[in-house]
Amino acid sequence: MLEQIIPFRYLTPGQREALLTDAVEEVFEPDAVLIEQGDRADTRVFLLLEGSVRVLDRNDPDPGHVKVITAGHYLGERAALFDEPRGLEVFAADRVRALAIPGDRFLRLVHESTGFAQALGGILRSKQGIFDSFTRFHVALLQQISEGAVHLERLLPLYEALHPALHPRVSSRDALDVTALAYAVRRLPDNVTRTLAFFLTDKLPDLYADAGERFAEVPTTARRRTVFEMLPGKSMVLIRDGRSDVLDFICCLCLYAIEARKLRHRVRGAGGLDAISPTDVDALRTIWPNDTEERIREVALHHEDFRIEVYREANDYNSGHAETWCKQIAEATRRLIGIDPADLPADYDVHVISSNTHSVPNCLSPWLGREADRIVSWARSTGHELADDGWQHDHDLAYAVAREYLQAFPEEAAVRAEAEEAAGILELDWTAFTGIAVRLIDTSRVAWGDTDPGIPSSGPNRPSLIVNIDYAFGQQAQNIIANLASLFGRHLRSVNVLGKAGGLVGERGHVAVASGFVDVREDQYLPIPGGNAVDVERLRARLPDRDVHLGNMLTVMGTLLQNRTMLHFNRHIWRCVGLEMEGAWYLRHIEQSVSRGSVREDIRLRFLYYTSDLPLRHDSNLSARLRAVEGIPPLYATTREVLTGILES
Repeated sequence: MLEQIIPFRYLTPGQREALLTDAVEEVFEPDAVLIEQGDRADTRVFLLLEGSVRVLDRNDPDPGHVKVITAGHYLGERAALFDEPRGLEVFAADRVRALAIPGDRFLRLVHESTGFAQALGGILRSKQGIFDSFTRFHVALLQQISEGAVHLERLLPLYEALHPALHPRVSSRDALDVTALAYAVRRLPDNVTRTLAFFLTDKLPDLYADAGERFAEVPTTARRRTVFEMLPGKSMVLIRDGRSDVLDFICCLCLYAIEARKLRHRVRGAGGLDAISPTDVDALRTIWPNDTEERIREVALHHEDFRIEVYREANDYNSGHAETWCKQIAEATRRLIGIDPADLPADYDVHVISSNTHSVPNCLSPWLGREADRIVSWARSTGHELADDGWQHDHDLAYAVAREYLQAFPEEAAVRAEAEEAAGILELDWTAFTGIAVRLIDTSRVAWGDTDPGIPSSGPNRPSLIVNIDYAFGQQAQNIIANLASLFGRHLRSVNVLGKAGGLVGERGHVAVASGFVDVREDQYLPIPGGNAVDVERLRARLPDRDVHLGNMLTVMGTLLQNRTMLHFNRHIWRCVGLEMEGAWYLRHIEQSVSRGSVREDIRLRFLYYTSDLPLRHDSNLSARLRAVEGIPPLYATTREVLTGILES
C-alpha cells in the first residue's frame, strides 16, 4: 500500500522496504485510542491499512464536530515534525489495522528523501494550510498600509494567531511575557509609553525638511530608526526601503500592545503596583531601569489606542534614500582613490562586505594591530570582567575591550584615527536615512604587516577597493545591492554577506555557511550560483571549539513573523540550518544583474553567519543577550575568512 499513498509513493523500493522493517503493525478495536490529545511522549505516525478513525478536538465546544479518516491515509505527523503535543484525539471508528512508524524514523525519512520531503511539505502547506495565518496577517497589514492608516485593534487578533516564536505567551490573558516585552521595547522608540500617534513616512515632507533642527530625536535601543517627537504624544518615524522596516515596526507594536494590556489590567485592578510579582517588577526594571514606576503608570493610562498614519512616496518605498546613499559612496571613492567609479581601470576590483562596520576595519587597523598586546595587558591588569572568559585569540579580547581602553586613554583616539586614515580606511559621515553606515578601504594603502594575524600579511595582487556596509534590513538589501551593482558594474569582484542569524541547529556562537536560500514568502529555493566561495574547512580550523554548519538558510519576513511550526517545517523539509532576513534579497538581485550582463558571471559570493540566537529555545532566543565571548570569536573568525578569501582571490 505504501506506493499508493502520497508522499510515501515517492520513496525508492529500497527505502519502502527499509521502512516496513522498522515500522510496527498494530490492531485497534473499536473506540480504542490511537492518539491521545495533549500527549507529548508519543510521536508515532500511523498509516491506516484497514478500517477508519475518528478525529476529535476535546477543546471544541461543538462535541459533534468529528472528522473521519479512512484506510489508505496517514496521520499524526505533526508531533514528530513540529515537536508539539498531540493537538487532537484519534480513536478507532471500527476495527483498525495500522502501520506505526516511530517519530524519529519518520524524520529520518524526511531527511533522506527529497521527493518525500517536498511532497509532504506541499500537503502541509496546501491541504493543511499551516502558514495561512501569516498570509492573513500580511495581506491585512499591507492593505491598511496602502490605505494610509494602520488599525492596530484589527491586526491584534491576526497577530495573536501567528503564535510568534519570540512571543510564547501571546495567547495568555494573564501571564505577562516580560522577556518578549523587553524585545519589543528595545526596538521601538523610547517614548512609546507616552506616544498616542505615530506618523510613518518614507520621505520627510517639505514642511519637516529640517526635522533634525525642529524636533527632538528619539532613540531606539536595538534597532536603527530615525524618530522625531513632533509634539508631546506624536512621533514621526522615517521608514527604510522596502516593506521589512514597516512590518517590523508594526509587529513590535502589536507585541507591545498585547503585553501592555496585560500589565495595565494588573495595575488597574485590586492592589495597583503591588499586583505585579517581584519577579516581574525586577524584569521590568531591566527594560526601564531609571523610571520603572513612571513607565508602568504611563502604560496603565495609555490603553494602547495608537493612531498610526502611513505616508508612502511610491510603492517601492524610499528608493531615493538608497540612491543618495550610493551617490555619497561614489563621491567618497573619488576622495579616497582619486578615481570616479565610472572611470575605474579594467583591472580594478571592488569587494562588497555586508557586516557590522567594526570587525572589518578592526582587522585592517594598523593601530589595533600594533596595540593589541598592550590593550590585552591593560584588560588583565585592571581585572576587566571579560579578561578571564577563556579567549582563544588575544586579538579577540583586544577588539572586545578596545572602546573602553580608548575611554581610559582618550589621547589614543586621535592616534588611531590618524593611523587608519593613513591606511586608507575612510568612514562616511551620514547614512542618508538608510541606517546603513559605510567604510571604504583602499587596499593599496593598508599597512599589511600590522593587520590581524589571522589574515594574509600582503594585499591582493590587483588594485582593490573594499566597500564595507552595515547590515541592510530585509527587503532593503535588494535596493542596496541594486545601487552598488549599478555603481561598480563589472568591477564588482565579490559580494560577501557576513551576518548574524538564528540557529535551527547547534548552539549560540556556532557558524552557518549557506549552501542556498529558502524564501519564506514564496517557499522558493534559491541556490548560490557557482556555490558559496567560503573555504569551510579553513573556517572550521579557525574555530576548533565551535561547530560550522553547512546548509540552507531561511530568509524570513521579520523576526516576529515566524513561529515554531514554520521553523521546524523549514528545518526538516528544506534542511535549513538557520534563518536571517537579507540573503534571498541579495542573491535574487545579483542573479538578475549577472543575467543582464551588468555584473560579471564569475563574481564570487560568500554567505556566512554566526549564530546569535536559537529561536526554538526560549532561553537562547533574541530576547536573551549574547555574551561577548559567545559572539566575538565567531564574528572575527568569519571576518578573517572573508578577508582571506578576498586577498587570495
